[in-house]
This record gives sequence, structure tokens and C-alpha cells, in this order.
Amino acid sequence: MKVGSIVLCIDDKFTPKQLTNIKKLPVKDEYYALRDIIEYQNPKRIGVRLEEIFNPEIMVGEVLHECTFNINRFVELKIPPLIKLEIENLTSIEIEIW
Repeated sequence: MKVGSIVLCIDDKFTPKQLTNIKKLPVKDEYYALRDIIEYQNPKRIGVRLEEIFNPEIMVGEVLHECTFNINRFVELKIPPLIKLEIENLTSIEIEIW
């Protein structure tokens, strides 16, 4: 995955603490575009921010920080859904040849 990738949310289960602290959350089976990818060292994980979701910064340790979502909550789509639909529509048109 890279910034700009179109992803599908496959996991929208959050802990009660996350539900309290994070205002906007991704929803399972919804599509998103990645706007940022952050590699964390402790604990070692990769977090992403989404173009469609902006949250207010929260205090993490002594630093204000916009939350990220674990990259494992998403799968990358090779063909964005609107382009895939357009291709399917175009290839399903029957053309009559005279």
C-alpha cells in the first residue's frame, strides 16, 4: 500500500477506549483513500490516515497527534470500485452489427 491507494475497510471493531477517544472511525465494507502512512517502532506497527476521515489531535504522551488506524484493518484494491463499475458497464453493452 502507498499514499493514494484505494482500500476497503475489513475490520471496524474498536475497543471502548477507542470509541470514546476517536470521533470518526472507518466503517467495514466502505472504501477509503490513504493520505498518510506512519511506521511506529514501539509497539511495532503501521498506522494509516484516510482522506475521508479527519480527527482532532489528541495527546499521546506529551505530543498532540491525529490518530491513525492499523493498516491491517484494510485491504488494497487493485482497481478502484468506480473504475471497475465503469469497465463492467462498458463491457456489458451489447453492440448490434448490421
